Amino acid sequence: MTSTPTPPGRTLRLHVEIAGSVRQVTVKSVSVDSSQVRVSWDDTSYVVDAVPRAGGFSLTMPGGSWASREVTCHTVAPGEVMLGLDGLHVRARVGDGRRAQQAGAAAAEGEHVVAAPMPGRVVRVSVEPGDAVTRGQGLAAVEAMKMENELASPVDGVVSEVRVAVDDTVEAGAALVVVCAAESTQGDHD
Repeated sequence: MTSTPTPPGRTLRLHVEIAGSVRQVTVKSVSVDSSQVRVSWDDTSYVVDAVPRAGGFSLTMPGGSWASREVTCHTVAPGEVMLGLDGLHVRARVGDGRRAQQAGAAAAEGEHVVAAPMPGRVVRVSVEPGDAVTRGQGLAAVEAMKMENELASPVDGVVSEVRVAVDDTVEAGAALVVVCAAESTQGDHD
């Protein structure tokens, strides 16, 4: 069974956003008969062997200094995934860039639920209802397996709900904080 993540010769360009930082990532198959792909962003490029596993991929760098790493990848919402590596879980937005501006504008409207990336214990709640927040600002932190995961606001806005308190135990996907996006004032005139 060949497990090539992208068709041979095809380059996949993705816009990946993690904690407010956006990178264009390219993924290109190395050959027709291999599961190896070249993954590149900024000035960084790696050839990795990406073999699908239940819930994610096993990534290995042939001839590299990395040992085999199990990376889990679960879809948590359309265009959003939860990535896991060595007990650390990170939420990422992934898109192909064709509709990035439209999707970004649409995603910025309305309520945004910030959810627990994994089961754990709430160790910090940094906001209260009514607080104004900026995109990327820390809202709460969840600890699991002695790893602390800071959860950030996905948009500029106002906190409408805080559904947890410090020391609460939460399941993966549990809503922690709800942020209402700030309405754009571009084009508004007095």
